[in-house]
Amino acid sequence: MSRSRAVLLALIISASPAWAQDSRPPPEKPALTFSTGEMARELSSLAADCIRAQKYEKAFKHLKRIVFLKPEDAACQFQLGQVAVKLGRYPEAVKAYKKAILFKADFPEAHFALGGAYILLDRPEDALEVLQRGLRLKADNEEGYLLLGAAQLLLKHYPEAAAAYRRATELNPQSAAAYLGLGQACNYQGQYQEAAAALNQALRLNPKNGGAYLELAAAYNNLGEHEKGLAACRQALSLEPAWSEAHYGLGELYAATGQYQEALAAYKMALRLDRESYRAWTGQGEALAQLDRYEEAVESFKTAIRLKPDYARAHFSLGMAHLDKNITMGALEEYDRLRTLDLHLARTLFRYIAQDIASDWKMRRTR
Repeated sequence: MSRSRAVLLALIISASPAWAQDSRPPPEKPALTFSTGEMARELSSLAADCIRAQKYEKAFKHLKRIVFLKPEDAACQFQLGQVAVKLGRYPEAVKAYKKAILFKADFPEAHFALGGAYILLDRPEDALEVLQRGLRLKADNEEGYLLLGAAQLLLKHYPEAAAAYRRATELNPQSAAAYLGLGQACNYQGQYQEAAAALNQALRLNPKNGGAYLELAAAYNNLGEHEKGLAACRQALSLEPAWSEAHYGLGELYAATGQYQEALAAYKMALRLDRESYRAWTGQGEALAQLDRYEEAVESFKTAIRLKPDYARAHFSLGMAHLDKNITMGALEEYDRLRTLDLHLARTLFRYIAQDIASDWKMRRTR
């Protein structure tokens, strides 16, 4: 070997790390290893921190990793469902709650949470079944009865809803939500005095509940106590000024007292806040008809019907508006539609049509 090549080789070797001068491979660094349980505990701590900071998206990702590592952990599945609800991911919440129940059948809180998720998905039949199972596991649970009442309300089982809410008030006499639900169920059954009593109690417990004031306004309206109803409705609006439903309720109360200009203004405000409110379009049409603004009234009713074709009140009011302008065929067309929607309203409209025809016939005979 020439001297220059030997020097070059020596330089290369001296510039290399120690292991390069040896034919043996370099030693491997010891790997950091975690057990599945340790990883799950670390992720659980991270998820809890995120939940406290209301960083639900990050919490959801951590919890998804935990249930991947420990799919049979019912508590983690339940927590995943809770965070999914916070994120508005109700189908994912249902899936998580179902797994929690699968791995721990005697888990009443998971049953109640699953029932609540079904209610949010507008699946009251499924909610009813799972809530009843949960209450068999834990019969003295206020939350279970509140949710059961909500499911029964959605199913239009009003006596059953009232019974569930009454049980919730027995379990917790300080539950404003239970008295509010009871008031709603009583309103739907036409038990307006009992509704007003329950709703006033709800407001004593929680004076900041706009929904209770609006429900109370409806009860007073049906009792004919319109001034009290107006006061309750205004109170609801003071708490939630941009609530379309409250402006609609105010319009209903003004209309009930014959204040049609004020009613029209309230309905218009409701529609400014929610253009899809078919009830406000109907109320506006009725106020316009009372103010003898027939063409505008008809357009308002037609908009309501376009938004909700099976809304019987809009068809009835449109029929009456036609009748007021002696457009009998138009009224008969609405009667024909009403026969499949609401037989009582159909018969009422037909009675007015028959009276109008008889009156017209008498007038012709006297000429």
